[in-house]
Amino acid sequence: MSQDRDYIVRATAAEGSIRAFAITSRHLVEEARVDHDTSPVITAALGRLLSGAAMMGTMMKGEKDLLTIQIQCGGPAKGFTVTADANGHVKGFPNVPDVELPLNAQGKLDVGGALGLGVMSRTWDRSRCRPVRLRRI
Repeated sequence: MSQDRDYIVRATAAEGSIRAFAITSRHLVEEARVDHDTSPVITAALGRLLSGAAMMGTMMKGEKDLLTIQIQCGGPAKGFTVTADANGHVKGFPNVPDVELPLNAQGKLDVGGALGLGVMSRTWDRSRCRPVRLRRI
């Protein structure tokens, strides 16, 4: 595979009862960083959400199905919204693009500190039926 593009790898085992997904999304995340002028910690959080949504989107069966993931959080990031389709196309945005925090105790970007506690919800808009909203608290 070319290192000049992003891609998703899917694998199955045990007659389809085990599935694995992996993604390389460097260019996707860089494009989001430039488009939204995000700080490093917001770029990391948005990149993780975009990558996860892209992989989840490829699990949908309908060609016109859409997945929306929203995070509403109490930290300085305030939240994110991401949408993906069944072909792995994804787009998203942060509520606050420029959060600056010191590194965490392990010397890493403090994504957890930027988000804080919150709620993540996902909505599937299936082309063959009405939207379904699932919420985890």
